[in-house]
Amino acid sequence: MPDTKNVKIGVCQVIYDGVDLGYTKGGVEVSVTTETHKVQVDQFGKSTINELVMGREVKAKCPLAETTIDNLVRIMPGATKVGTPGKPQISTVTVTSGSAAVRLVVNGRVYEQQPEAEPSAGKMCIGLVALVNADATSPVVAYTAVNPAATSGSFTLTSRTSVPFEVSVSSGTIAKTQMSMPDDFRVDVTSGIGLDLLSTACELRLHPVGKAKSDTSEDFVIPLAATGGALQFAYKLEEERIYQVEFSGYPHPSTGRLFYIGNAGAIGNAS
Repeated sequence: MPDTKNVKIGVCQVIYDGVDLGYTKGGVEVSVTTETHKVQVDQFGKSTINELVMGREVKAKCPLAETTIDNLVRIMPGATKVGTPGKPQISTVTVTSGSAAVRLVVNGRVYEQQPEAEPSAGKMCIGLVALVNADATSPVVAYTAVNPAATSGSFTLTSRTSVPFEVSVSSGTIAKTQMSMPDDFRVDVTSGIGLDLLSTACELRLHPVGKAKSDTSEDFVIPLAATGGALQFAYKLEEERIYQVEFSGYPHPSTGRLFYIGNAGAIGNAS
């Protein structure tokens, strides 16, 4: 029976070689074309007596909105990422007393540790490290190997990214032991003459965002997909910069499978 639940709408994630290529704008479009040969014989004139499939192609057009260097390398055969990764800022905080509350401020976030019954600077360090690491939104992670009984102790704060941070402490000193350095990359693209696209082909998975990541029942998958690297993007006022990328699918050399829809792990007899 017809069922309105079978009418599907919505956008999808574009996952290539296991990596989510990020946001899209304009909608992802899939096209499947089949070329046939119409069989005709003299005795039936121009009437087609049979029709044979000669080949089939699948393509996916993906307007990628996240124009990152890593994405460009993934979708441009023969592209090379050149440069050096950034470095996080590392600051060392030294606490010299454990008898009074210590107030640590990182980018405006306040972490305050109260003295314990048997106060020590070591315990203060351990407590502050725990407070920072318990904050999932903190821009830094903290670490210490101090002895709890130490009369003077220290801990380090390392930025989660290469973005620098500001830090202050109410009782103690701060030393910046490593300066923050941003990523410094570029993409080198050659003419690509002679590149074997099948050798670079990877799985392209279109996963509806309305489904849980573990639910692949409606995924559209091209096991061997590649793009020749034909890009179109524009610099326009009040418009997002979009990479228009077209993936082509190739049949698997041994199984002949061009694409599939649904759960790859499904087993049983075809109905």
